[in-house]
Amino acid sequence: MAPLRVRNTYRPSCRFLPLLNAVLYNVNAIFHSISLVGRLMDDSNDDYDGFLDAADKLAETVFWTIAEWRVTSPRKKICWSYPGRSPWFHETVVQYLDDLEWIKNFRMTRQTLFEISETLRPFLMRKDTVMCSAVPVEERVAIGVYFLASRSCYHTIALVFQKGTSTIASIVVEVCLAIKHTMLRKEVRISDFSKMTATTLKLGFPHCLGAIDGTHIAITASKLQGQAYYNRKSFHSVLLQAACDGDGVFFSMLAGHSGVNHDAHVFRSSKLFRRMEDRTLIPGKPMFTCDGVSIPPLILGDGAYPLCKWLMKPYPVPRNDTEKHYNKVFNQTRNIVERAFGRLKTRFRRLSVRMEARIENMNSIIASAVVMHNIYERKKHTIPEDDSTISINDEQQLREKMMTIMCGLILKEWRQKK
Repeated sequence: MAPLRVRNTYRPSCRFLPLLNAVLYNVNAIFHSISLVGRLMDDSNDDYDGFLDAADKLAETVFWTIAEWRVTSPRKKICWSYPGRSPWFHETVVQYLDDLEWIKNFRMTRQTLFEISETLRPFLMRKDTVMCSAVPVEERVAIGVYFLASRSCYHTIALVFQKGTSTIASIVVEVCLAIKHTMLRKEVRISDFSKMTATTLKLGFPHCLGAIDGTHIAITASKLQGQAYYNRKSFHSVLLQAACDGDGVFFSMLAGHSGVNHDAHVFRSSKLFRRMEDRTLIPGKPMFTCDGVSIPPLILGDGAYPLCKWLMKPYPVPRNDTEKHYNKVFNQTRNIVERAFGRLKTRFRRLSVRMEARIENMNSIIASAVVMHNIYERKKHTIPEDDSTISINDEQQLREKMMTIMCGLILKEWRQKK
């Protein structure tokens, strides 16, 4: 027998549809149960058989009514975008934040941010749609830099920049990828060999490019990746290995290896190791002659690194004054990389807290922070004094300042209309 369909001539309001749905579902279940019990009793009463047939038909009717309501009932639509969000950055942040607040929150001057925006414009420019206006490139870069400079989650940054959380998350990844692919080779490189060796010579170590070391970046790993990223310090991490010159500017970096790997393993798999072995890192292959011995440009590393012709290590146990003096000069020169890591993590607090991001995006986030660090070092951007220790109230203070500015604008507009 074909199922009995009832045309739904009355469209209930969405407000009462869940209640109607529940009532009809229970009625359907009751009549179905009555029908099933009657079949099991196998009663030969004709009147009762008629009642069971009616119960079956009513159950089918209720079922198809519920199905039709679920398919055809209108649903409440969500908002595509909130009004008044797009011009917030240019009308409030750009115009009303002073230089000190700008450096404190974005770690760079206004001019530097706009210069970086021009470099990334071909990769970050988006077209307006009929649904909403595209986020300007300058605001995209500011969101990415603010993500690196703060410890805030995506939701907090969305409140600060008046954007959706998913929009902030996608912009951060796009900006970090753009910085990595367009600026990494330009900013993280050997700049001036003579200047680099002259800087380390002032510290007492001749013919030295700089120092190399590794640091752990804490992450939140999934259950499947837990053991693979659990390091000897008892937390999940990825490794950042970097080498810097005497000014704290990185000329080589490698990020993304699991935290369980040893520094020596990461070092041997790096591009820096291969290019130093092939003597292709520095144009002209300069050599330094000492007592008739030709010495290639040197890099200093701690005891975890293997001893090479071009990589120097300290004496594990100095046996005389000469070796003690060597270790003293070695340590004070190698400390340049420790201080560089310190400034990197002070500027970009994202690297000093447990990072919640996909493993495939970690490399881009870390690389973009290193690129920004080099730009700041070359432009001599100083770290604000109150950033020597990480303040937990920076985001709250910025939100309060933005609210004060917005209230002032609203009051000014109200007075003009009055």
